[in-house]
Amino acid sequence: MKLQYLIAIAVVLCTSVAYLVLFLLGRRWRRTFEESGISYWTAPKEQRVKELTDGFWQPRRVMTLYGLAYFTNGYSRTCFSLWAPLFLLQIRGLSVVDAVLFTGLIYMAWSWKMFIGLASDALPIKWRGTSYRRLPWFLVTGVLYLVATAVFILYSPDELPIWTVLLPAVTTVITAGAIYDATADAYVVDVVPPSWHARVLGTVNTIGRSTGGILACVLPPLLIRLGGYQLVFLSAGISGITALACLLQREPQLTHERVFNRQAIAFTFTEKAVLIASIFHLSQAFTLRRLTNPLGGLFSFIVQDIVGASPDLVGKIGVVILLGGIPGSLIGGWAADKWGHKKIFIVSSVIIALSGLLWVPVQRGMVAQFVVVAIISSILSNIVMSSMLALAADMTPLALSATVFQMYMSLLWISNVPVSITTGLLLDINLSTTIIVTSALSLAPLLFVKFLKTYEASKGTTV
Repeated sequence: MKLQYLIAIAVVLCTSVAYLVLFLLGRRWRRTFEESGISYWTAPKEQRVKELTDGFWQPRRVMTLYGLAYFTNGYSRTCFSLWAPLFLLQIRGLSVVDAVLFTGLIYMAWSWKMFIGLASDALPIKWRGTSYRRLPWFLVTGVLYLVATAVFILYSPDELPIWTVLLPAVTTVITAGAIYDATADAYVVDVVPPSWHARVLGTVNTIGRSTGGILACVLPPLLIRLGGYQLVFLSAGISGITALACLLQREPQLTHERVFNRQAIAFTFTEKAVLIASIFHLSQAFTLRRLTNPLGGLFSFIVQDIVGASPDLVGKIGVVILLGGIPGSLIGGWAADKWGHKKIFIVSSVIIALSGLLWVPVQRGMVAQFVVVAIISSILSNIVMSSMLALAADMTPLALSATVFQMYMSLLWISNVPVSITTGLLLDINLSTTIIVTSALSLAPLLFVKFLKTYEASKGTTV
């Protein structure tokens, strides 16, 4: 069995066990609390939103730093996903099996982001009488990036021992990215009012990641010509130092409803809202964006089937499609916050499912038609993503904002396993069948989205 499947199975088991343990503990504790007349999340919504907008919601600063976080991850992950395998195969002479193993190992931390979030929520650090949950992790992130950067400044990857030095150095960058990602998400859920969820978690997130990915497609070839792969890996490390700028942000005080404790667990993991939201995210395995978006994970399969061209041309096509999809992020975030996160998700999901029909007539060699249809799909998928991330934030409690939000994201990652296997089987038939089946299954989340309800007083009254 392939390494990535073993990792995914481990993540499924650990995430499921963690959820079950928290549920069983929460059920026992909640029964005790209710018998004692203790409840949770009693503060009026207006009071909580006022706390955010008066003291901690600084739109320009938060959106800029959040965008930088996703730019860094888009850039560094693309650098190592796209260029590290080429370096290992062409420069270091590794076998394909070893190169795949290397790539699988460096992303281990991304599989466990729920537990990074759990540590962030459960272990606040006190400094001068104030408790901080997010800023210490931004500091850890910046330090990890600095350590990796120092390695790539001092040593050329052409000479480093692959498994004892190069692997730990690259893993340090990727692990820092996972911590950066989880911490940035948690901070945004902590401080952003519900009426801005789609524009920040959807629009800023996607644009930052797309911009970083685009730069990582076009800049490394120039860096390789100037100084080899050392400059590529060095640039990935340097990009993460932006995490230190996040220390400029202010954190909300750990009031009763923000503290990780028995009440938080009891009144979170026993709620139907969290269970339904978990199933909702897991149901999004089979969506067109997995196949038709360069950031979806399976884009290379559809490119190979239709374009079958050189890596340079494929890279250029990926850049064009990513650029073309940015308007979708802007439209999706604005529309979802204006007309409702749930409403825009439903409408855009139906439209993108119908858009699968545009792929049916596209055959091998139709490069121009492929690019046009892919741009349309990218725009639509970004609209769906904007509203979906906003819904995830709506369903995340303040006391467990890192734990629960990253649990939802882990469930999205877990769904790569069944979709990869099924897509492989469908592609053996033909691309049209794959697109039609995937388009139909894209409607699965609609079975659950109508049951999503905000369950915390501090969140919006509607989604």
